Amino acid sequence: MTRNRPLVAAAAVLAGAFAVLLPAGPAQAHTELSSTSPAAKSTATKPLTQVTLTFSGLIKKAGTTVAVTGPDKVSYSAGAAGVLDKTITQPVNPLPVGAITVAWRTTASDGHVLQGSFTFTNQAAPPTPTTAPTPTQAPTPTAAATTAVPQTPVPAASSGDSSSSTGWWVLGGAVILVLALAGGLLWRRRQPPGPATGAGG
Repeated sequence: MTRNRPLVAAAAVLAGAFAVLLPAGPAQAHTELSSTSPAAKSTATKPLTQVTLTFSGLIKKAGTTVAVTGPDKVSYSAGAAGVLDKTITQPVNPLPVGAITVAWRTTASDGHVLQGSFTFTNQAAPPTPTTAPTPTQAPTPTAAATTAVPQTPVPAASSGDSSSSTGWWVLGGAVILVLALAGGLLWRRRQPPGPATGAGG
């Protein structure tokens, strides 16, 4: 019996060790948040398009939510969060400058509900929207504009000049004829009368 006492003592020590370690095992295996991007209390100097959270164990997509809020208390989350293995990815709209709060909630693979929040500072101003120039459309031709307007034929300059020259020649000839007749009449009036002839002569 005395020979078995060392074995009994060793078994008791092992049983005590298991009794101490086994309750702590499940507690240490619980999934928890490992890291975030941007990191908590950090400062972002470049525009962000998403926020990521990485956990120590697998998580479930069902029931996962991430709310990204700016200093104006407006939510900047863009759609639902994506879950892949141990990582949550939350797309975001352009963030304003100032303190950004990220509140999250998810469920570990063992069914344990996890939730928390963290903050970071955003120093990257959102891009200013640019207005694209409106293309100018060519005016639509109206019916009046598309209707062909008949052109009035313009007489040639040579024909007009010939008619005008002929008219001047006729007028000049008439004036000369009138002057000649008038001169002839004056000339006849100025002639002295001839000698009278006697009746018996």
